[in-house]
Amino acid sequence: TWKFTYYSPNTYKELALSKKDSWLARNWPSWSKKTDPVVVFDALRMPVEALWKGKPKDALFWTVFFAEWSLAILPMLISVALPAVWPLLLGHFGLWFGASRATEAAVRALVTAVVADMFSNAHAFVIIACNHSGGDLYRYSTSCKAYSAEFLLRCAYSSANFECGNDLVDITYGWLNYQIEHHMFPDMTPLQYRKFQPLVKSICKKHGVMYVQQNALKRTWMMFQVAVGDAEMKRCTALVPPSAYKSPVESSTVAGA
Repeated sequence: TWKFTYYSPNTYKELALSKKDSWLARNWPSWSKKTDPVVVFDALRMPVEALWKGKPKDALFWTVFFAEWSLAILPMLISVALPAVWPLLLGHFGLWFGASRATEAAVRALVTAVVADMFSNAHAFVIIACNHSGGDLYRYSTSCKAYSAEFLLRCAYSSANFECGNDLVDITYGWLNYQIEHHMFPDMTPLQYRKFQPLVKSICKKHGVMYVQQNALKRTWMMFQVAVGDAEMKRCTALVPPSAYKSPVESSTVAGA
């Protein structure tokens, strides 16, 4: 599933890089970009590629990286298999009380846990992966100054909200349905986003700023269209012309000069 193969190793990568003094951060291979995604299949590919490049130290690095990642996710793997363990333990000590055999109950429990985790992964994928992808959203070739006009506009033009406004909807979406507000003001609480969202939407409408709010399933379909090449995200250098800024420093920052 995507959380195991992609999301988890990349999250661990970002955690390792955030600890500047850690062995992983200090020894990150120079030929591997820190911004490149790391997937579970790289556990085999990266050490082999490092050896092919004649860099045995880097091969050791990737072995250590994935060993540490495996230890980090071990509790989650155990939690998936745990429902199947109890029938086996009780059956081993002659304490199993179910109508079916302990081994049969263990298999059923394991299958149920795996299927439930797959549904959980599918739900997480829908509410997380499509917030910033689609043929109607923008991507940029330059950076910008935080909390500048350019920054706030990019939050709107590169994010998509879902339905929102009540506990049932917000909990179903895991409070990830306020992406525009979240990126504009990342320090707010989820409840503050709910209260703040109508104001942000009305201001965008007043000034003709794009504000995307659609169903998550539709956004997922639009993301897949980009992924398979049937659509392409819009590209630009900046949304606000550098000439609109009074400060030369801010102007050069937005333009990426």
